[in-house]
Amino acid sequence: MSTTSSKLKVSELDFDVIKSNLKNFMGDQNEFADYDFDASALSVLLDLLAYNTHYNAFYLNMIINEMFLDTASIRNSVVSRAKHLGYTPQSVRGSKAYVDLTITPQDAPATIVIEKDTQFSSSVDGISYIFATSNSVTLNVNSNGIYTTANVELNQGIPLTHKYTANTTNPDQKFILPNSNTDTSTLTVQIQTSAEDSTTFTYALANDTTTVGATSNVYFLEESEDGRYEVLFGDDVIGRKPVTGNIVLLSSLIADANNTNGATTFAPVGSVGGYSTVTVSTLGSASGGAERDSISKIKFNAPRSFQAQNRAVTINDYKRIIERDYPAAESVVVWGGETNDPPVYGKVYLAVKPTSGLTLSTSTKNYIKDTILSNRNVVSVSPEITDPDYLYVTIDTAVKYDSTNTTLTAGSIESLLTNTIYQYGQSELGLFADQFRYSPLIKKIDETEPAIESSLTTIKLRRSFAPTLNVASSYTLKFSNEIPTIEGISQVSSTQFSHYDDADILRTECSLQESNGVLQVFRTSGSTKIVVANNVGAITYSSGNVALTTFKPIVITDGTANVDVTVSLESNDISPLREQILLISNNDISISMYDTGGTGAGASISNTTTSTTTTETTSTSSSSY
Repeated sequence: MSTTSSKLKVSELDFDVIKSNLKNFMGDQNEFADYDFDASALSVLLDLLAYNTHYNAFYLNMIINEMFLDTASIRNSVVSRAKHLGYTPQSVRGSKAYVDLTITPQDAPATIVIEKDTQFSSSVDGISYIFATSNSVTLNVNSNGIYTTANVELNQGIPLTHKYTANTTNPDQKFILPNSNTDTSTLTVQIQTSAEDSTTFTYALANDTTTVGATSNVYFLEESEDGRYEVLFGDDVIGRKPVTGNIVLLSSLIADANNTNGATTFAPVGSVGGYSTVTVSTLGSASGGAERDSISKIKFNAPRSFQAQNRAVTINDYKRIIERDYPAAESVVVWGGETNDPPVYGKVYLAVKPTSGLTLSTSTKNYIKDTILSNRNVVSVSPEITDPDYLYVTIDTAVKYDSTNTTLTAGSIESLLTNTIYQYGQSELGLFADQFRYSPLIKKIDETEPAIESSLTTIKLRRSFAPTLNVASSYTLKFSNEIPTIEGISQVSSTQFSHYDDADILRTECSLQESNGVLQVFRTSGSTKIVVANNVGAITYSSGNVALTTFKPIVITDGTANVDVTVSLESNDISPLREQILLISNNDISISMYDTGGTGAGASISNTTTSTTTTETTSTSSSSY
């Protein structure tokens, strides 16, 4: 029997271990010598004590987790930690559209003024949404007596204004934007002197407190409870403080996030500038709508925004600012002009892939340069926004399968394989720096259906360009991956076009090929290739550049504006360069099905090849299939 009480072990958090520690502790006491805790009512009390200890340990662990940005899981905790780094989570963003307006009035006014927040309607997927003019616009009459204005910005959202009467004696007064779908980028903060005096002063968002004085008309913005935003004012040391009786006016748009991306047709809700005869011409579909920052995005952006300190000096600064202030950017890449090809000093280049569509409109590019970056980048450095350079991975797969081992038809298996390849492209590609890896795709192909015995896949790279018809021009197509050198076998193919031969005769159904590094235009007559133009450029195998120098197509055969050029690759793994993005489209997936019937020899063949968008001049040997 123990004569001294043992110490209770308090370092364990598991329920069973806690209960065991309590039993051991009580068993070491003289009062409970030889006591059977498991067979007594005291076991219930031990359960209660163990649960209480376990709950408290779990509760305290969760509290500690919420004190750090990395481990916090509740939005309010994450937002609170982000405040310490000077980061305000992005609110919902309504999409933007740009239109030209034409008004034909019955009278002849000197000018027509379209007020800010004039409403227009548009429909996406059968749902109607409201857009509003971002600013007041003045229309002047042209020589035909018609009033026009160009490039009018429309922001999606319903205008809403909240009024508060300032009371400095109330320390708990808050100026809250009560709607969680408030687009804070459209927020206008004004202070009216009093209910009797309608004089108003517009306050600006304070982005840099080092430039804010005691009399600066600025406001501060931060996310409050439940995803709502709170407007705060200064204390007469950093920013002017409202006085009792001031009327605080908070005007903004209540937006529908990314639901309105793609809107193309706009109609006025009522009169515009006092007139009803209005013609709206859309310059580009609506874009830029985005949901508010998620918890994971706040965790990612807050420390990086703190590093950037709200200025654009380094390449990463530009990247983080665009990711923060233009949430409709799915992927961003930035590089200095000194590393450009050719080098351009004094510039920084940016490529942005939007969440909707493939490229940004000209107006959106100007918005990023003039609004987001202009006040943050170094004066001597000019930002240039370029479009992403899309390259398409073509997949040609020959698949052996055993029809006796499945109830699916060859067509059904082919559909599954097409979806497997397409989904690989959706999940693994589509962003800057995303690389194509051959072996993971092959593994997914072979695992698509148990009846598949083996597969042989050929990878090529395709890109499109729009040549100027009937004009001899130069084009450089950068594939940025090594192209193999195989004598007698062309590594370049293309879609078809019409082209004049050396005798000035127009030849149809021509294509590109290469011979010993020289690009040629050829056509076929039966199985014979006939060279139409012997030297229209050159190929650099090591860098993967295809340079057309005297290329003069007359007509694109398929009726489009583009010529597609496809190259073979030295490696099945593909790495994009800088602004390049790899994609896989359904049109670039070709599948051949070979039924082995359990023999492994491909006795009966069901060839259900999907047509591709390129015309191949050579094919990979599949004799074993």
